[in-house]
Amino acid sequence: MVAPSPYQIVKKLKVSRVLVFRTAQRYRRLGTSDDMQRRGRPVTVTTPEAVKAVREKIRRNPARSMRKMAKEYKMSQGSIRTIVKDKLKMIPYHGSHLTTLFIDEKIFTVEANKNGQNDRIIATDYQSACEKGKILNKTSHPASVMVFAGITADGKTPLIFVDPGVKGVALGQFSLRKPIMDLPARRRPRSSRQRDSRVVSRQFSEFISAVDWPASSPDLNPMDYAVWIYLTEKVSSKNYPSIKALKTALIKKWDEIDDDHLRAVIDAYPKRLKAAIKAKGGRFENYS
Repeated sequence: MVAPSPYQIVKKLKVSRVLVFRTAQRYRRLGTSDDMQRRGRPVTVTTPEAVKAVREKIRRNPARSMRKMAKEYKMSQGSIRTIVKDKLKMIPYHGSHLTTLFIDEKIFTVEANKNGQNDRIIATDYQSACEKGKILNKTSHPASVMVFAGITADGKTPLIFVDPGVKGVALGQFSLRKPIMDLPARRRPRSSRQRDSRVVSRQFSEFISAVDWPASSPDLNPMDYAVWIYLTEKVSSKNYPSIKALKTALIKKWDEIDDDHLRAVIDAYPKRLKAAIKAKGGRFENYS
């Protein structure tokens, strides 16, 4: 029987030629395929026993600090890193939050958003009060514009002005596609929102349809209870001569919303969810 050539072994076992030649060389020298004795200092710290102990420690508590393990096993942090990364082939990952993109739309009008009962004007006399805006001019159908936008904990999309007649599904599928891609990669959401209720109802067995949705349900979208309220206070306190002037004011105030404000809004979001659950969907303290 003719022994297979190194080339045939490489082809049959699908391994590298270097591995085959080194194994054959080792066998000719030692009479065995076991590893040759390596040069340098013998391993005294990262022993199989130490590797096994560290593996078990990580299995019980994956969040265990390597610095604390090094102190516990009386070895250097470098040795612990060698065990974790080289021996166990593990990587210490930092904790991170899933990026969520909150989106919503709102209509703004060229007329000031004032309530005759709640808003007060301080003046010396009635005439002065009228001159300062006591008389509220309201029309049945003031000129308006719908805006659409989204926020994350550390970024926001551009403010999108929606053309009249655009439906919600088209809005979600097309209007935000480019703004989302414009966000830095670390800020992009894992998936985009699908507003088609049929798709949602198929994917989630506990989906609540519009018919079953309770009246006066609490706002749980930060866009509703924080962002739009902020823009309304900043923009809708006066009348505008045209839609163009209204859009200019909206863009200016939208651009002034910084990352610190967004971070505070998103950080308060879990508290608001817990409050809504505790109140069983009823009224609760404003956590915006």
